[in-house]
Amino acid sequence: MSDLSSYGAAILGAIAGLFITSFVGDISSRIMSRLIDTLLNYFRSNRGSRMFIARSLYINHSNNRENWKWVRQRDLRFPEVAELSKDRSLDIKARIKLNELAPETNYSAHLIFKTTASPRHLDTYQEASVSLGTLQWKKVVCIKPRVTRSRNKSIGLPIERPDGWMELQLGQFYCDDSTGDREVEVCLMENNQDSEKSGFIVAGVEVRPI
Repeated sequence: MSDLSSYGAAILGAIAGLFITSFVGDISSRIMSRLIDTLLNYFRSNRGSRMFIARSLYINHSNNRENWKWVRQRDLRFPEVAELSKDRSLDIKARIKLNELAPETNYSAHLIFKTTASPRHLDTYQEASVSLGTLQWKKVVCIKPRVTRSRNKSIGLPIERPDGWMELQLGQFYCDDSTGDREVEVCLMENNQDSEKSGFIVAGVEVRPI
């Protein structure tokens, strides 16, 4: 378990114990133990997961206010997101050092996003890729699929998360070296100059063990 997860688990365990002792004095020790175990298992299940928020990503043209705008939120997980105003291309990259991840572990990388009420031209195909050294894996994905495209099982499609955001798997990779400065690059690209896109809200990229 990472230091952050261990620390968080310890704090939550202590808070749970204090809360139960102080406010629910007649609760049985067995129920209290079950609650603490649930909190600890939550952290254990997220061992090795990392979230790279939007500001840490490379987003092409994100410094141009005509193309992208940065929006602050009352969301501790995603305090600031990038919203696409208009652009004819997409180029979003996360560069992740392997020494920030658990060694000898398979990971899956996911783009976390939403769309506005009236997105434009996000139903075209995009390319997702994972690059590690000289190796590269690619696949076709779609941020906002039409109904007909959602039936095509060869296209990577987003799914809704319990927190209300969408996630789109960009690829998988194996972390076999946690000691050097090697990087894995996860990317979403589209260069269809015929359509101007808008209404795409990027929260970040999450990598998690599989």
